[in-house]
Amino acid sequence: MIRIRSKGFTLIELLVVIAILALLMAILLPSLSLVREKARMTVCGSNQRQLLVGLTLYAADNDDKLPPCTDKLAAASATRANYHHPMELNFHYTNKWGPVSNVQDRDYQYTGKYLGRYLPEVEVYNCPVAPIRPDSPWPPPGSSYAPVATYAELYKTGAWAPLHSTYILLWNYQGYDPDVSPQAFTGSDYYPFAGPKKASSPVKLVVQDALMFKTDASVLFPDTDLSNKWYCSHRMRNSVRGKDSPFYKESPSVRAQIPEVWLNAGYLDGHVTRFNSRDSYRVGANAHDAVLTRAVR
Repeated sequence: MIRIRSKGFTLIELLVVIAILALLMAILLPSLSLVREKARMTVCGSNQRQLLVGLTLYAADNDDKLPPCTDKLAAASATRANYHHPMELNFHYTNKWGPVSNVQDRDYQYTGKYLGRYLPEVEVYNCPVAPIRPDSPWPPPGSSYAPVATYAELYKTGAWAPLHSTYILLWNYQGYDPDVSPQAFTGSDYYPFAGPKKASSPVKLVVQDALMFKTDASVLFPDTDLSNKWYCSHRMRNSVRGKDSPFYKESPSVRAQIPEVWLNAGYLDGHVTRFNSRDSYRVGANAHDAVLTRAVR
């Protein structure tokens, strides 16, 4: 009887196969990363479209008016007002961080008070890359503040401020308008911007992915030192992101050089477009810079 011996792989053959697989992975991983990033951009744009629908419904029920801006410029403390950072769903006009004792204060605006009826799902205010979920404890664990409720609950009640968003919320926002905000920057490098107050306003830009430069580290997220950094919820070149951070930060950062990154921008007519930060202009207030698309109408 003739025995047929099965032939296995030799060590050299195995090493060749492993080398080929490693080469294929090295080729494919950047492509997979790019696909994931594009998918996040798509979901991000979908979130912004839902937000636009909510704004349109609100305006239809309120004589064409858009909701108040949460970063309201307090008349009694105009020069102290945090009117440079339109990324808060809740913000107390006295710049206090913590429980809000009187949510009915007419000078206290929180987004859920006006849009909660139209936008009950709070995740529409955040890029999907952010580790912020409706059931996330807030303030975030590790932020030096004990959690008091969930992110979704505080969106609805306004009982704690601030409540961060990863989008720049520009309706009724006047912080980059030097005629209104005493902290707005002027000069050849900066442009004025006043957010629309009505749905029929000629200015249509109301929401955008944030690309900003901070001169301090005053955010609630742990392990998120944004001091003197450009930061964005989308990946920039030479950027890093902490495990619990919703933002990538460019390192090193040069304030005079706007990082290149693709961003979403949403308009009151319902459309969302992507633009490159190279096709943008710089706005700023109170020692903080931001980047807005040139197409504001």
